[in-house]
Amino acid sequence: MKVLSLFSGVGGFDLGLERAGMRTVFQCELDPHANKVLEQHWPDVPRWGDISTLTGAHVLQHAPVIDVVAWGSPCQDLSLAGKRAGLVGNKSALFYEGIRIIREIREATNGRYPRISIWENVVGALSSSDGADFGQVLYEMDEAGACFSEWRVLDAQYFGVPQRRRRVFLISVFDPTTAARCPDPLLPVSESVSGHIEAGATTGQNASKSSAKRVGRNRAIIGSEIVGSLAASDWKFPQQQQVHENKIVLQPIVESKSVETVIQYDGYNQRIYENDVGITVRIGRDSSDFIAQTTEPTNIAVRRLTPIECERLMGWPDDWTANQADTNRYKQCGNGVASPVAQWIGGQLMRVLDNGTAID
Repeated sequence: MKVLSLFSGVGGFDLGLERAGMRTVFQCELDPHANKVLEQHWPDVPRWGDISTLTGAHVLQHAPVIDVVAWGSPCQDLSLAGKRAGLVGNKSALFYEGIRIIREIREATNGRYPRISIWENVVGALSSSDGADFGQVLYEMDEAGACFSEWRVLDAQYFGVPQRRRRVFLISVFDPTTAARCPDPLLPVSESVSGHIEAGATTGQNASKSSAKRVGRNRAIIGSEIVGSLAASDWKFPQQQQVHENKIVLQPIVESKSVETVIQYDGYNQRIYENDVGITVRIGRDSSDFIAQTTEPTNIAVRRLTPIECERLMGWPDDWTANQADTNRYKQCGNGVASPVAQWIGGQLMRVLDNGTAID
């Protein structure tokens, strides 16, 4: 399955989908530092800079088959941490450039390609402008010819990486044959499968399940329905751990009544020592390797994560973003897609794209 990657960043999305059995055939990324990373890992893939000057015709000239468009348009104007200008903001308005590329490819191929779009963004996209912005996103997908669209909120910490990173993934299926093979829901997350999302606070429902909604052709959806799909609480285990702005913040811990939890990923162990006061988190190949450990019961320990630690939090190989300033590496990790989440999504799609077999 061949992937067009828009707003590629340093290829976290691409990496995850390729691990699921897909292949990146074209990339578009403006940032010159990120492009150097892409050139290192995908030296033979054609690439473009400014999406506003990219055309569907140019993509097809270099990559005549596009099964999947994977993209995460800039989130700054949709984020809860930003000014929330919405889709009319200078950054997030680039969504319309991405949908333009999809339309141009569909027109040039008589609707054959792409078959699927995967759009990723911050959870704030669901509530921006009281849900109207996400409603507009759904409308644009529908107008571009989507048979149906389904979205789900997924948290990276349940896909093998030790960070809480909730993102909304919108799957739009354009090809009727592929749509006919899609189960409902297309992205099944439950207690029995990898990627289980802990229950949220919205009427006792699972936050991810409650936002797994489908919209078919010419079906209207109002903003309040979108906002209502979100859980009010983002309080996840480990409850006192925060990974924010490339720092890890740990609440104090005392020695009494502590419980040890060990999470393994890529040969590393994350040890969480938790009690009523707080937690200590250690990450390493043995017990002597630490990210941080609290020592004073009345203080908070804060230390900047190293770039490699940030890469591991994203599920990327060590030094994926190396050979550049740390400032750029931190930014790229912060803007990237957690590859294990993308891999899981890619695996679900491989099961319906030409009855493909997913790579676990």
